[in-house]
Amino acid sequence: MADRNVFYCTPSDEDRFCVVIDRCALLDIEEPMELPRLLEVAIARLAPMTDIPPDHLLEAFHSREAEGSTVVKAGIAIPHVILPGVEHAAMLLARCRGGVRFPGEGELVHAVLMLVEGLEHRYFHLQALAALSRSSHDPRFMENWLAAESVDALRRALLETHRSRCTMHRSACL
Repeated sequence: MADRNVFYCTPSDEDRFCVVIDRCALLDIEEPMELPRLLEVAIARLAPMTDIPPDHLLEAFHSREAEGSTVVKAGIAIPHVILPGVEHAAMLLARCRGGVRFPGEGELVHAVLMLVEGLEHRYFHLQALAALSRSSHDPRFMENWLAAESVDALRRALLETHRSRCTMHRSACL
């Protein structure tokens, strides 16, 4: 019998995680780079989605990474921050074919899944991190991520990955 709490997320699901993924920013980077450069590029796309000044957002991600690496598996990192003043979750998905060097990590990272959430939505932040982690640990994730034909296909690769359902209704994030 199938686990009723597990499903394949589709864009029609009324699920907050799906909505956040659906409106996330996307990057497809060919050249290798260091983490500070990736963060600069990513923050330029994330800051307008959060109404947080870019320099404050950049410092928050640097501070978070200094606390402990956000690399969750070889080739995959989930940098994330919770900040006051963020009303709706913002996400950025980056495919880095040339790889990103994270401090203290031996392997380059090719999938960067960034999340910004407000203090009032810590529960969703934890749900989203868990969903991203489960998705990234799917045996087909990295193969699908690197093989995706377009940046929109990256979004679909994540949406179609098997994960547990978030319990918040879509209206909580609109």
